[in-house]
Amino acid sequence: MGLVAQMDQISGGSFILTRMDEVINWARANSLWPLVFGTSCCAIEMMMATGAARHDLARFGAEVVRPSPRQADLLILAGTIVKRMAPRLRTLYEQMAEPRYVIATGACTISGGPFVYNSYTTIRGADQIIPVDIYVPGCPPRPESLLYGILALQKMIKSGESLREPGIRKKPVVSELPPGVKLEDITLELRQILGDEGITNIPEEIARREWSTGL
Repeated sequence: MGLVAQMDQISGGSFILTRMDEVINWARANSLWPLVFGTSCCAIEMMMATGAARHDLARFGAEVVRPSPRQADLLILAGTIVKRMAPRLRTLYEQMAEPRYVIATGACTISGGPFVYNSYTTIRGADQIIPVDIYVPGCPPRPESLLYGILALQKMIKSGESLREPGIRKKPVVSELPPGVKLEDITLELRQILGDEGITNIPEEIARREWSTGL
């Protein structure tokens, strides 16, 4: 008998499963382990976002870029993908741990970019090889765009899979940086998200849960 079936037989088991889903998804969203697949100029922007002090990925819980796909759960694609790379990219994706996520950055990765015409080698989009969760458009996208895409992925993870429905995810999202949004705006949104999650009014939460579970 699975965990879900066992918990359903216990009074309040659904409440416990719901809280477990929230905790697990919160942990997954805030401890991403990225693997970089950079092939051209977009990878330079991505390195600025991940390595430089101003655009520091550590604030998003995704600063430890892994050298092995077996240690990663987030694949960040940047640059043109040609047909010879396709089998290797597929292998890297399949070697990653579950649940695994993919962010495609830049026009060449998303659609082939300027090579969509008159090229017999370029893949017209990474989603022809592996599933993509977040598209970050641009040529190349700004570092803030990648950070904005990671924020979108974190929100998707927190509202995504559950113990009852493992593997169920939302559809891919195009995370385009709105005009005028700066790094300070993204940092402020991140602080608000962390603040909302870090402060819990226990009496109000208990009262709300009592009504929903009938305890």
